[in-house]
Amino acid sequence: GLISDPLTELQRLRLLVAKEQWDEAETAVLTFQRQFPDYERQETNQLLYDSYVGLGLNLIEGEQAELGLFYLNQAEELGDLPQEVQDYRLWAEWYLQGIGFYGVNWEIAVGYFRDLCLVAPFYQSSCELLRDSLISYADLYAFAQDWCPAVDFYVEAQRQGNSTELAQKLEAARTGCLEATPTPGVITGTVPITDVQPFGGSSSNFLPTPGTENR
Repeated sequence: GLISDPLTELQRLRLLVAKEQWDEAETAVLTFQRQFPDYERQETNQLLYDSYVGLGLNLIEGEQAELGLFYLNQAEELGDLPQEVQDYRLWAEWYLQGIGFYGVNWEIAVGYFRDLCLVAPFYQSSCELLRDSLISYADLYAFAQDWCPAVDFYVEAQRQGNSTELAQKLEAARTGCLEATPTPGVITGTVPITDVQPFGGSSSNFLPTPGTENR
């Protein structure tokens, strides 16, 4: 309904933000600004900014990263984002890109999750996603019997956690790689070339020009 006392409502908004009740605060602040667009606008903008950031971070750390990015972008329209928040936004973008290619293009998925696991191993099980992507990518090479690249990706996956199945896949790939790599043998049974004339000397040392043998 309509707000009868803006000061009382503003105090309630402050309390909602202080208690980090971001969802309710965001809705209430927007309602307040629509009814009282000029009343303590700077403060209500700050309350809205705080609500957007808090709501965005909660969603990014949960299962609605894409919606979380939306709220962080909304917050950025009201003010600059702290570096920590920018970091989370970047991690969420990498995560969503990786998930978008998960099961579709393992090579690209590996790239995103590799970067994410390196800088934010705690975020969205990024290292586990990297391990699974690496194994699936290696499986493609193994299926094509391109064993040596498969070895590299299985080894990288093993650094994120080993299992009996992964160890067996790695052993099979190593064996296939060794068998596929030819080893130069020793040349034996050669007959030395003898009676070789040095180049030069009389014209009798040269082979006849084709077609002139009987002249």
